[in-house]
Amino acid sequence: MDLKWNFDFEIAALAFEVVLLIFYFAKRHLPTKQNRYFILAMVSGCISTFMDMLSALMDVYWRNVPMELLHLVNILYFMCIATNVLLLFIYVLSVTNQLDVVRTPLFLVYCIPYLLSVIMSLATPYTGALYYFDSVKGYLHGPAGSTNYILNAFYLVLAAVYVVVYRKRISRLHLYSLVSLFVLLCTGSVLQALFFPWVLLTNAFSCFAICIVYLSLQNPDLYIDKETGLFNRDGYIEYLKELIGSGAEYSFMAICLDNYRSVRTVFGEDKAYKALQEAISYVRKNYSDDHIFRYSDDTYVVLTPEKYDVEQAMEYGRKRLEGGFMVDGEQIKFSVVFIVMPYDMMDGDLKRTQNIFDYSLKSVADGVKGNIIVDEELILSSRRRNDIEIALEKAIERRSVQIYFMPIFSPITDKMERVEVLARIFDKKVGFIPPREFISEAEKNGSIISLGRHIFEKTCEFIKDQEPGSYGVGRISVNLSAMQLMQEGMAEEFIRISNKNDVSMESISFDIAEVIDTDKDRIAERNMKKLAEVGAEFALNGYGSGYSSLENIMKLPISMVKIDRALVLSYFEKDSQLLPDVIEMFRNQNLKIVLVGVETKDMARRLSVMGCDYLQGYFYSRTLPARDFVALMKRTGR
Repeated sequence: MDLKWNFDFEIAALAFEVVLLIFYFAKRHLPTKQNRYFILAMVSGCISTFMDMLSALMDVYWRNVPMELLHLVNILYFMCIATNVLLLFIYVLSVTNQLDVVRTPLFLVYCIPYLLSVIMSLATPYTGALYYFDSVKGYLHGPAGSTNYILNAFYLVLAAVYVVVYRKRISRLHLYSLVSLFVLLCTGSVLQALFFPWVLLTNAFSCFAICIVYLSLQNPDLYIDKETGLFNRDGYIEYLKELIGSGAEYSFMAICLDNYRSVRTVFGEDKAYKALQEAISYVRKNYSDDHIFRYSDDTYVVLTPEKYDVEQAMEYGRKRLEGGFMVDGEQIKFSVVFIVMPYDMMDGDLKRTQNIFDYSLKSVADGVKGNIIVDEELILSSRRRNDIEIALEKAIERRSVQIYFMPIFSPITDKMERVEVLARIFDKKVGFIPPREFISEAEKNGSIISLGRHIFEKTCEFIKDQEPGSYGVGRISVNLSAMQLMQEGMAEEFIRISNKNDVSMESISFDIAEVIDTDKDRIAERNMKKLAEVGAEFALNGYGSGYSSLENIMKLPISMVKIDRALVLSYFEKDSQLLPDVIEMFRNQNLKIVLVGVETKDMARRLSVMGCDYLQGYFYSRTLPARDFVALMKRTGR
């Protein structure tokens, strides 16, 4: 009786693989090696499925087919299977970022099982190792059939080892997809070899596995920005990772439309979008679509392994983009900042490269003028900012932020009646971090909320343990940011913290550096009023160094104003005589006044008669750690 096979599963699998290939090639995909190896694996899978069906069909009707053709088709089938498994292994190397192995002698060792499979396939017509044809029964499996399975399984096992070893370098989604790939390939092989030898299943399960990988890892839509048709931010990260991993030189230029938000506000969303499309069309005409990425609404990156004249590109780009675009009869112009990262300034590390780029983007957001060309100074600044961010996160997590104290004296009693709490961070790697640096970083990344809560908790713990009120220190001032005040439930949280430590809010004063626009941010006003109702005091910090609305000062529950050191010093340096008038203005509003920056005895004497309530500065005391401040209280307190 002739051997019969069931082709149903593989017919469906081949049709699906062909459709998948057509859809894949119909869409733009990233020019990465990972994509190229995936394409090779898909094409190889299609060919393997087709050759499996063709060889099985010929083996069924072996009497009607020339023996030479039978051997040729079967040899090609076994070679295709071996090639497909090897390509899948190389694809796994690309996903785990280990493609460098391909260029090492170790890969030649890895190729030995593949070469043995090929040699075995080519020799089978003479040796009958993998198959042979019986004059009665036709096609029969040879004695080395199981050996060939083992040689092919070697690559699946090796790929699984790489995934396990380097699992921390790939995302969870990638890990699950690769595990599914291995499970399906193994399941198909076991089912066909042990349970359904007459049903062609192996390539059908391979098709299912490729489909899962396509949908979760290799779907081109994952990396396409739907609004512009360009590659998106995820595509940028993948391609940059590829370029850095390969060690190839590349050109990096970012185009930042730094007035795009204002354009949308002035001209409306529709017109701004049309102008943006015109700008993108210009960039597309000058660079390949495969190398343009939309990083954000107003930032586009040209990332290519090809070198070009960057200076000329920036000059032409600026002229065209700032020249404007006619949209519905209106001229819309973009303000442009270019960021260029020369290859020789990069150190081949994806995370550090991205940190440098993000730092440059923050500089654009902060209003830097002119183009940004990454140099050694910028790289050092970027690294320090990154180190500070890490140190800040670590300090908050470990509750290692320290509080220091700046005494505030009364010119009438000449005693310390108040104190301002100041945060300090000391990191093993960075050392002492000035408050202006970590506070600025905390406000930018949002950790100022956790930082502020942590400082307030430590302040309450200090009040509970040391009882500064018994030494004549009436209130301890704690700085609050606008971001903290605009958090729903902030007041209730701070009240819970004070109650937990048995600390009365009447011993707390909150310093706010910015005055909130109460017409827009009613949350901040509500938080301030709730805290004021339980006895907390609010002081406007740093008046004279920014732009504070006097109208809002009157609306909010502010009972004290701290006049900035700059305004005080300008009075003594004869640059400005505003100080007495400012003091008089606030006194007329029944506000207490603190003058900051008192450095000499003469300054203290002259300021004392101006009608201020408190004086603060190095003349009285420098900022003190908790231990020294406690000693000062015990020495001077009543």
